[in-house]
Amino acid sequence: MSWTFRKLQKISGSYLVSLPKKWVDNLGLNKNSTMGIKIQDDGSLSIFPKSEEEEAQNELVLDSFEYISRDIVKNLFSGIEKITIKSNKLIETRIKKEIRWFIKELPNIEIVEDNPQRIIIQNFGFKKIPTNKIIERLLYILSDTFINIKNDARDELRDNITQLRRFYFLLVIHVRTFLRMGIYESKIKDLTPLKAMDNRTFCEQIAHIGAILRNFEFNEQVADFYEKVELYYKKVMDAYFKTDARLAHEVWFDKDKLVKEAKELIKALGPGEKDKIKDLLMIIRHCKSMAALI
Repeated sequence: MSWTFRKLQKISGSYLVSLPKKWVDNLGLNKNSTMGIKIQDDGSLSIFPKSEEEEAQNELVLDSFEYISRDIVKNLFSGIEKITIKSNKLIETRIKKEIRWFIKELPNIEIVEDNPQRIIIQNFGFKKIPTNKIIERLLYILSDTFINIKNDARDELRDNITQLRRFYFLLVIHVRTFLRMGIYESKIKDLTPLKAMDNRTFCEQIAHIGAILRNFEFNEQVADFYEKVELYYKKVMDAYFKTDARLAHEVWFDKDKLVKEAKELIKALGPGEKDKIKDLLMIIRHCKSMAALI
């Protein structure tokens, strides 16, 4: 990152600072462009372009049709805050049920109005949760998932999987909102589109591991290797929280030893246990991908 320093000017009681011409030109801005300005917790300012069209996109009106639920989810993923579904006739009961089914699975999203010809969906507060807190929460939930599988705590495990899905959904909304509008609720400084996508890829690996663990059947035959994989994940987690590139580098090479052991176990164990080791092998590979992004 290169710094540019400008003197603060005072004109008619207001304080002004000029924006770098290259930045303005790269974004295709002009003297009529609307700019968003946000005061960060550390006192710094974030400045981003926000056109009238983008402002309007925070509220969306859709006509009811057979596959409206998919359209709703797609737009919620893009950070739309309010969606109104309208119809010139009664909205079919089947469509309403499908919309409710999708919405109940999503965090901080509620149906605030449900009339025969209109449904209003509100996306509450997703911007209020800092992105780094979402990532931290995902990491802790997955760590808890490993423990609950060993303890055969099925109710807690189901809650883990639900929470993983919800927080990953929130993370995707944050990334897509940043890419669409330049708004990103995070303590991360100097954020770039590349870093935002790295965050999504990092959390996508967490979601993949959660999907593997959801149906994992723990037993004594794989217990020792399972715990090694759990420790491997915790090492990735530790590297992330410490922002420790050296530790992440170690994790990268630790994978080879675990892969070698997994292949030996696959040769020695029965069919059911072989499949479990293969699942753990996939988790190792996802952990390695996470380490590469730290």
